[in-house]
Formats: sequence, C-alpha cells, structure tokens
Amino acid sequence: MLRVKIQHKYHLTCTQCGYETPNFWTWFDQNQQCPQCGSKHSEVWYNRRYQRLPRIIKRKPDSFWHYFPFLPLLRRRHIISRGEGAVPVERWTFLQEYAKKNHGLDINVHVYRNDLNGGTGTFKDPAASMAASLFNELGIKQYCIASTGNSATAYAKYLSMAGVNCSVFMPEDAIRSSEATISSFGQQVFRVMGDYAKAKEIAAGYAGYYHIPMSTGNIDPIRVEAKKTMVFEWLRQMDQFPDVYIQAVSGGTGPIAIDKGIREISHVYPELKNPRFLLVQTDQCDPMVQAWEKSEAEGFPEGFEKEYPVIDNPQTEVPTLATGNPATYPIIARLVKKSGGTFLRMREEKLVPVGKLMAYEQKVIPGPASAVAMAGFFIALRKNLIKNGETVLINLGEGPNRAPAYLEQMIYTTHNVSNVDECAPHSIDDYRAQLWKDVLD
Repeated sequence: MLRVKIQHKYHLTCTQCGYETPNFWTWFDQNQQCPQCGSKHSEVWYNRRYQRLPRIIKRKPDSFWHYFPFLPLLRRRHIISRGEGAVPVERWTFLQEYAKKNHGLDINVHVYRNDLNGGTGTFKDPAASMAASLFNELGIKQYCIASTGNSATAYAKYLSMAGVNCSVFMPEDAIRSSEATISSFGQQVFRVMGDYAKAKEIAAGYAGYYHIPMSTGNIDPIRVEAKKTMVFEWLRQMDQFPDVYIQAVSGGTGPIAIDKGIREISHVYPELKNPRFLLVQTDQCDPMVQAWEKSEAEGFPEGFEKEYPVIDNPQTEVPTLATGNPATYPIIARLVKKSGGTFLRMREEKLVPVGKLMAYEQKVIPGPASAVAMAGFFIALRKNLIKNGETVLINLGEGPNRAPAYLEQMIYTTHNVSNVDECAPHSIDDYRAQLWKDVLD
C-alpha cells in the first residue's frame, strides 16, 4: 500500500469552515468529514500549473484520466479504467429543426452520450473508476454504497477489478437486472425492505458497525472530481460552451461537479460561467420540483433552499431517480437559482413515447432516466426557457441495457401473423407523425 503522508499535488478544503485535509488517507481516517465542523462536504484543490490545461484539452483522450494532473491520484499505475469519460458530444439536428419550425428558435442542441461509457454505459462510470483507482492506491479493501441502481452497478464492477469488496444496499423496488449484474461481479447485495432513504440508513449503520468506508453520495469528492472533467470535455468538443444544461436529477452530482470544474479553471478560462441548469424530475418523484415551485411562489425568501418535502417510498417507473429525500437540495437549489435556471416536471406517461421518438429520429435507444432528460428539452421550449442563438446541452444518463423492462415497451411495429398473406411491406416514414404526436400532446 502506498502511504505518502506528505504530498503536494492536492488537498481537500471544507466548504463550510475552510479546514484543510492534506490527502485522502487522512480524509478516510477522519471518517470522510471535517474534524472541525463535522461537514461531509469538502472539495479537492490542486497545486498545479493550469496553464498546461489548454494544451491537454486539445489532445484526444482515451478516458477522463487524460486529465490526470488535475485528479487526486498520485501514481498512474493505480488507475482502473475502461475508457470512461471520453464520450462524444453529439449534435442532434432533429431537435434543432423542431425548435426552428415550432418555436422560431435558431439554437444548437448537443447531447452528451454517457451510454457510450466503457464501463457499464452510465453517467456513474467515471466516479466508479476514480473510486476504484483511489482505493487501489490507498489499499482500501472494503466499501459500501446505497444506490437505486446505476451507481451500485458501476461501483460493483470497477471495485471488483481493483480487488475491493463492495457491499451494496438497494431499495426493494430496485431493478432486478441491476441486482443480478452486481451479484455477477461477486459483490454482496442487501435488498432493503423500504425505499432509498431506508437503504441509506441501513448502509450507514453497517458502515459504522464494521468500520467500513461508505459513499457520501452526491457531494462525495471522489465523484465530483471525476465528473468535473465533463467541463474539460465540453471545452474540447464544443465550439461554444453550453448556455443551457438539461439533466434528469435524483441527487445532483452533475451540477455540483460542473460548478466545481468551472470554478477550478476560472483563472485560465475567465469567460466561463455555469450554464442555466434545467433539472428534470418525474411527477411520481419530484421533491425538488415541489420545493422549488413553493419557493418561487413565495419570492424565494431567505433560506428557501432549506425547505423541501420528503416523499416516502416513491412509486416511480424510474427507480434510478427514486430519491424521495433529496438531502443535496440546499446545494442544488442555490446553484440553480444563481444560474438563472429552474426545476421541471415531466409526466411519467411520456417516458415510452419520448424513448420511441429518440430511437426513431436519432437511432439511439435511451434508458428511462435519459428519456426524462429529453422530455425536459420539450418542456423547456414550451415554457420559453431557451433563447434564440443559445447552445443547449442535454446530458443523457444511461442506455436501455440498464432497464430491460423499459426497452420491451418500445415495441410498436410488431404484427402477429399465421401466414404470408397477412404480411406486407412497410414504410418507416409512416410512423413519424404518430410518434411526434404521442410526445407533444
């Protein structure tokens, strides 16, 4: 095990009181919290020459580890990677054409394809790679995580590659295929009789009893550092940094990481600012939307971000977004308010129609959380939240392999036949009008 007690690459700073933790060895010794004020929210800062970053950004990466000088690992030999984080930003012209024809807007619409990550094909792969690599360097052999599915699946795979035992706590409504995937890697699953909040509660008790490190969720500096590299990738791939950012939100590491990445490089790219965050939840699990709407109606009073409802055991068709107790809302709400953004609600009945349309027009089959984000684009247009000339980035979270039951609902062209007389050729174009109608009605 590498034990470098004195290192000068990075340190962690508490966001509440400014206390500095010298490295991740000490961070875990401190039970992943500030010893001075008890906050679990610390950020990683680097003693590095950021003038190198523009040159690094210009080169094509193999993974997010391309940005190694600005990540909290000391030795490259400890990296556990499957090519995650170097995913394409695609221009989806059919969305641009729709915005022009129906809303009179000339906009650029890009999609960040997390389904093409090389690990498990989700937004969570870079964070899992970072965790596995860091644990490999630190010599950590036990870890636990509470998850609705995607995080647990990614962590289970990457930690198994690093020889780390991962205990996963999942709510009772978690997708069965996620449980099977985690188990197939040899990692332990505890299916908790209750919702995600109950899973987190039992996981925390388990971590305390056995003195095992546990994921601290959306503010975990390991996750944030991996995901901040999205900002670097957008600078590399896009002609213009996004004005608007759309994402389905459960906890909200994405906006937190974007904000951290932009602040970290502000002295090199002073023109960068956070895009307007348009964060989407479904009508079956929307505590952040409810909280935002209430505060908006009251004129955003002092401390508005501290008030949010808790939905016990939410019954949603998107288990990966089933966070009924959004503990990170105070952080997310401040970021959204400062960016000029908002929270949006989509109807779950539109999950399948949106997925069908994406597959038909772009030949990309989404997972349900990705369909939630895409629905947010159409809602944003309807609410006049996108301006002429802007660049929009939609962050797609996962592909259909993460939700096979959702994929089965995509069937709409099948005919049951018993002889050839019942068969006839078809035209793909015949479906277009109905697919659009199903989404927009």
